[in-house]
Amino acid sequence: MSLSAHIEALLRETYALWEPGWVTFNWRNYTYDHVQRVRGLALSLCRAEGGDERIVEWAALLHDLTKPYDGEYLTDAEGKRLVDAHGFWRNALRPPVGRNFVTDLYDRLGLAGLLHNESGAALAEALLTMWGVDGETAKRVAQTIRDHLLPPPEAPIESACLYDADTIDANIGLPALVRNIYINLHFYDARRQPGAPTLDEVLQDAPLDFLRPYITENLPRWNAGKRRDFVPKLRTETGRQVAEARLARLEVILMELAQDLEHFDGGADHSPVDVMLHYMRHREEPSIAEETAYLTQGWLANGVPEATRRLLTALQCEMRGEW
Repeated sequence: MSLSAHIEALLRETYALWEPGWVTFNWRNYTYDHVQRVRGLALSLCRAEGGDERIVEWAALLHDLTKPYDGEYLTDAEGKRLVDAHGFWRNALRPPVGRNFVTDLYDRLGLAGLLHNESGAALAEALLTMWGVDGETAKRVAQTIRDHLLPPPEAPIESACLYDADTIDANIGLPALVRNIYINLHFYDARRQPGAPTLDEVLQDAPLDFLRPYITENLPRWNAGKRRDFVPKLRTETGRQVAEARLARLEVILMELAQDLEHFDGGADHSPVDVMLHYMRHREEPSIAEETAYLTQGWLANGVPEATRRLLTALQCEMRGEW
């Protein structure tokens, strides 16, 4: 088994030690899928930018190793989120309900209370050293992880590639759109007034009441905001090109979704709107990778409208880290 495969298996085991459910803007099954997508995109950026692919791959796999320890955001008496000296939101410590080698090492190293980029860097360096990786390489991987929330101006290209891949995956493009679906629905349920219909009831009885404003107003505004708020922060030229390509692709897909709404009659004809509804109706501890695999393996094989084929094909490409 390669070291990367060993890390993947350890990640699956470790993430499963926490209880299912939501914390901040993530849910338990999100992180493993996110790490795999970041790995693919970071490697694509690294190849284009001339970085060390081995450093980037291991750092991408391990960059969120201790993310499950980051609990809910801490707030002050007025409900305002607390930040640390670097401006990062502070989190409550969220211990696992189970234990393994990783959590034992986390405790032995005294990493509790550190944000996941710092604790993850320390843990990754220790693990890689134990696994026989030379000290200099282990330190470079650790520094890349330490930098992934905000690389300093002089950071190595590997740090810039991981930062860009992490930022793009969570915020820009089709995987980010699916994440937005789940976040939007989670907060709909959390904020629903007593007596108001549940989301399941709305999606069953009057789906257009929810879908129309979400697809025609909310998502275009969200996509435009990502171009404004995140593209200027990217550190590599390739990252900016990827981001712009994904933003432009999503603009077209959102227009096709809006057009599909005009003909939507509640049937299951595997239209682009049906793709959206599939994700919405499968939101209990969802895996973006598993739900997308179901759609691509089940729907594409049986014939779908061309707009649906473009949507699912583009989503697959972006999940692999392609442009």
